[in-house]
Amino acid sequence: MNKSENIFFRILDIFAHFVLLNALWIICSVPIVTIFPATTALFGVVRKWHTDGTDAGSVRLFFSLFRENFKKSFMIGVLWTVAGLILFVDWSILQQVEFTGKTGVFALLVFSIILFIFMTIYVFFVLVHYELSILQTLKNALFLSLGYFIHTLLLLVTITGVITITLIAPIFLIIFGSILAFTMYFIFHKLSIKVEQQVV
Repeated sequence: MNKSENIFFRILDIFAHFVLLNALWIICSVPIVTIFPATTALFGVVRKWHTDGTDAGSVRLFFSLFRENFKKSFMIGVLWTVAGLILFVDWSILQQVEFTGKTGVFALLVFSIILFIFMTIYVFFVLVHYELSILQTLKNALFLSLGYFIHTLLLLVTITGVITITLIAPIFLIIFGSILAFTMYFIFHKLSIKVEQQVV
């Protein structure tokens, strides 16, 4: 087997790992209530891949992280679902009523929704990168989302880009979740190094 064949099979092997991880994430997210634990496990796997490569595995590693982080990520998922529903209900009500000061309330609600989205981007990173309590996890997600706004925008652009590519070429659905998590974790890892250097 020549060098070009070795490279081809290596690329094929990496691609297969991304497809498998994406499938595991989707399957474990199907019950809906397990979306947060499944997504946390997804980011945990790509974190391991960043340090050890895809040779670290997929299936066993995914389910190990799924069980390990289930309780904390499930509780955060419940809190996040409740917060999301409250924001949605508030938005719906605000669209239907008129009252003095509506503009101010609307601006506050929009800010809250943006903050909710920003924190959602970071919460999975914090879950798999640091050993923190639920409250500390949320506080750190908030700190990172606002304190490093450029990185937050870069992550938003990454998400938008991957979604756009997938809409144009639906075949990318087979690696959508895993490739997005891998790319986002690359950005977050760079950010975490920067944060740690500043602390030191």
